[in-house]
Amino acid sequence: MRRLGVLAAAVGLSAMPVLAQEEGLAAPCNDPRVPSPERGNCIIVAQAVESAQPQLGILLAGGNPTLGTASTGGIRLGVLPRVSATAKANLVFIRLPDILAESSGSAVQRLNDVAGIPAPALSGTVSVGVYPGVSLAPTVGGFGAVDLLGSATWLPLSTFDVEGFSDGSVPEFAYGLGARVGILRESFTMPGISVSLMYRSLGRLAYGNVCEQTGLGGVTEERNGYVVQAGLCQGGGDPGEFEVDLTDWSARGAVSKRLLGVGVTAGVGYDRFGSDVGFGLRTACPVAESPGCFARFRGMELDNDRWSGFVDGSFSLLLATVAVEVGWLQGEEPLPSFRNLASEFDPKDGTFFGSIGLRLAL
Repeated sequence: MRRLGVLAAAVGLSAMPVLAQEEGLAAPCNDPRVPSPERGNCIIVAQAVESAQPQLGILLAGGNPTLGTASTGGIRLGVLPRVSATAKANLVFIRLPDILAESSGSAVQRLNDVAGIPAPALSGTVSVGVYPGVSLAPTVGGFGAVDLLGSATWLPLSTFDVEGFSDGSVPEFAYGLGARVGILRESFTMPGISVSLMYRSLGRLAYGNVCEQTGLGGVTEERNGYVVQAGLCQGGGDPGEFEVDLTDWSARGAVSKRLLGVGVTAGVGYDRFGSDVGFGLRTACPVAESPGCFARFRGMELDNDRWSGFVDGSFSLLLATVAVEVGWLQGEEPLPSFRNLASEFDPKDGTFFGSIGLRLAL
């Protein structure tokens, strides 16, 4: 009976006055299941998922779709397409508010630290030339050449025991399809210039867990376009959590030039990320003897777009090319109410990413 009484008291929070109205992903923080003193923590968790999505996206996509070159492959021997295969490892230090911080004397503390999470990805990309393009001059060819691109990426976050992802996620695979169109194919006298577009999709990833063992009872209902779950928690948990899936439309423009086997590629990218997301947080219970309470919000949509830049260095010997890449992803404006919170995390700071890989061209 005490548990049901606590739950009834939690539901009774709906009579509390609502603070300043939030928009977008932070709107659920005005839900009556979130006590007023903890709405600042709710906004910090909402900012965490807002910032995590594009950083996970750039981990998935990287910069150059064919590492170490911007040139299209074309056709060899007049009939057979040129094929290249690239295997690479990506690394991004994902920057977030530290929603896994340990509490000190309360269910949720002010989450004002910054977490830097080293997140890896392993991917393979295949490029197949389907149209050689038009030759504009004896040494200037490949205008309008087309390569088809296919990719598969593994995010081994649970396997590598990446903090926060190890409990709620399984190894996730993402697949991508796209095309690269040549403006110029690289030659002895001319650089390679191309643009590309790829679509990638990734399944669900979960970060953190606010309740390891849910208690009896609980309330689940739909409110204002999202689903809220509130209840008692009999086990431990993190101050915050989120889950996200991911789709990405990535456009790239790049130029490359190689001399005596040493090559340099530079480019810019534009990504449009889309996700169904959810997040949650620990909350104080109305009755002090209660083991803990939580609130979770699910079924929200999140869209972000970001610019990026990248530089590749490569060395080629016969059919093999070893390449490394360094890139930077644009930051973002914070959620409106996040600006007023005492957090060391600044969403406007960009994120660096990098890759190393081997490409074989036939």
